[in-house]
Amino acid sequence: MLANKILIRVSCASSIYLAGRSLFQSRLVNQLRLPVLLPVLLLWAQPCPAEEQIVSEDYYFQELPVVLTASRLRQPLSESPGAMVVIGRDMIRASGFRSVPELMRLVPGMYVGFADANRPVVSFHGSADELARRMQILIDGRSVYLPPHGGVSWADLPLLLEDIERIEVVRGPSSASHGTNSFYGVINIITKDALGQDGGSVSVTRGAATSDASARLGRVGEFYDYRFSVGYRSDQGLDNTALNDHNLTNVFNFRSNYHPLAGDNVDVQLGSSNGVYGLGILDVNLRNGLSRPEDPFRDTRANSDFMQMSWRHVWPTNDESKLTYSHTTHSSLDPSICINARICQGLQSAIFLKPGEKITDGFTKLTVKNQRNELELQNTTQLGENNRLVWGGGVRRDYADYPLLLVIPRTINVWQLFAHDEWRVTPATVLNVGTMLENNGMGHQNNSPRASLNYHFTPRHTVRLGVSTATRSPVMSEAFIDANNTILGGGYVLPLTPLKPEKVFSKEIGYLGEFRSVGVTVDTRAYIEQVSDLVWWDKYAVTVAPYPDSFKNLISAEYRGVDATVKLQWDEGRSFAVLGYAYQQASASLGSTPTQYYSTVPDPDPASYATVGDRVRAFYNIEYLNNFFQTVPKNSASLLLSQSFAGSWQFSAGYYYRELMRVGDVSPDVTPETVMRRLDLRLAKTFKYGKGRDVEVAAVVQNATRDNYTKYGTINEVAQVLFSRRGWLTANLNF
Repeated sequence: MLANKILIRVSCASSIYLAGRSLFQSRLVNQLRLPVLLPVLLLWAQPCPAEEQIVSEDYYFQELPVVLTASRLRQPLSESPGAMVVIGRDMIRASGFRSVPELMRLVPGMYVGFADANRPVVSFHGSADELARRMQILIDGRSVYLPPHGGVSWADLPLLLEDIERIEVVRGPSSASHGTNSFYGVINIITKDALGQDGGSVSVTRGAATSDASARLGRVGEFYDYRFSVGYRSDQGLDNTALNDHNLTNVFNFRSNYHPLAGDNVDVQLGSSNGVYGLGILDVNLRNGLSRPEDPFRDTRANSDFMQMSWRHVWPTNDESKLTYSHTTHSSLDPSICINARICQGLQSAIFLKPGEKITDGFTKLTVKNQRNELELQNTTQLGENNRLVWGGGVRRDYADYPLLLVIPRTINVWQLFAHDEWRVTPATVLNVGTMLENNGMGHQNNSPRASLNYHFTPRHTVRLGVSTATRSPVMSEAFIDANNTILGGGYVLPLTPLKPEKVFSKEIGYLGEFRSVGVTVDTRAYIEQVSDLVWWDKYAVTVAPYPDSFKNLISAEYRGVDATVKLQWDEGRSFAVLGYAYQQASASLGSTPTQYYSTVPDPDPASYATVGDRVRAFYNIEYLNNFFQTVPKNSASLLLSQSFAGSWQFSAGYYYRELMRVGDVSPDVTPETVMRRLDLRLAKTFKYGKGRDVEVAAVVQNATRDNYTKYGTINEVAQVLFSRRGWLTANLNF
């Protein structure tokens, strides 16, 4: 018997060692030896009985959260095919954050920045630009990743923070489940169901630079439930002496659920937002205090509306079908955008103007309209006692009218077919295999397979080995750009070579363990992601004045690292601490050659470079590739602590650390984002005045120690703005 136990333990340890060695190159192991080997050491320390000795029911009664975003199947976190973070109501409340983007600071390796107070930037793995086109954002499964740029307008999402039930974040490629653009990960914001609000609540926030208010009302009935929310959020901005970044957004949201029969329900959601957002940058070099001539202070407007209807039917076999239709529109108006920087800068000096030109000739009004319609059918089928399959498909129509970048409005029709199989090979082993076949409407069909093997050494200690692929289709503003203006810094022409989808191949090994005796959960992984055909600027694509740029599949990149989440709970779960940590490395090279990389055409500014080729090579090698390692912070961490006192007081503190990093496409003379060491504090008191009724009053201070870290920026006037200390009071009444 003893010999058999020793043999089993050696066999288990050997299988992990061999899998890890085959999955990761020796270079990564050498660089990250302790983080990579830690899961193996922990597993060796745990009992490793034979699989037939493990009782399968144990795996269904874990305290880990049940998630659905990674595979579209409801699974315990330990059986998910990818690493995930779940941000629940307790973490949202304790953080004191007022927006979804800031909540992403709790996700290991996630970058959160602000172009200004009303333009958040959220991204993974070096795609830290304002549009962040390589991550899928969902609200209740509905994509808010809209044309023409493919980014997310975080500031005007028709959503109130109080309506969020939880946020599931997949840390890794997920095109197999959610299609193109789920390239580096997925953020799925799951709102409260209609039956989750039986009563009303009112919330008011006031601070020196902030002012929010909201009201919610819901009712639960025998066959029909509903809730609706109204509110507004406003912010005076980060630094009004340098930026015009105030904002005011009005939000309406409605959700209802009709369930006349036990096996059927119809879920309807409606929402809208409209807001005013300041834009403009002050030129610190202008002594007369005027704003930058090409970026004057002005107010822009934006509107966002959506409708989503889902019908879910449970068949007598307990299989499930779900049909969902969604309609989303977004529009914006910029009353005075510069389309010719040379003329706009005539405000600074008359030498910029030619005879007959007026400064007003450099500006125009810009109206942008986007629309998405999507229909999806999803089926969940129990193939056997140990096998489940989710499968289905969908069609989508994207429309964009962006006059300054697209000569004509563009429409793209996309279709998708997906399937994901969860097979419990043994009581201790779960195999997840899935893929999505997608026609991107631009002449390409993408196939994105993924596989993972989750092995439970005990019901509370699991190792996951996974490989996955993902694609990102070019967005309209890349594939169809044709702009004879300087709205983005220069003229643009259609790509000289048709763009291909970007591709990523990811390998990871993860460990998830529960140590119930001390209330600790550990979730860690090590990964390598190899990216090819990244779409990037094709500088000076045409060597005829005004030397327009374009786009091309140019960059190959590699990301490797370790991230981990550790959660400690005590006081029967009323108090907790959540630690997140990420170590990242990034490198890049040219996967193909820019059009004018070896051009011998004389440079338009011969005082700087002899030829256009010299200028182009300097741009890629000096300004981009040499600084690529700075596009991810090498080390970053977060710690959220929440302590309850006497049942009515709650104190929380959040500490957020990030090493120096640089926005991807900026000159070396632009200030990088300096090291961030930020401390946020929150103190709340709850007063009960009846059954199920209470009032909570909370005080929040962000950056309590006044850490002078700089912010996101592509020019120094923006990049050198500091994030100052901010504070506010919030009162929330439930009735």
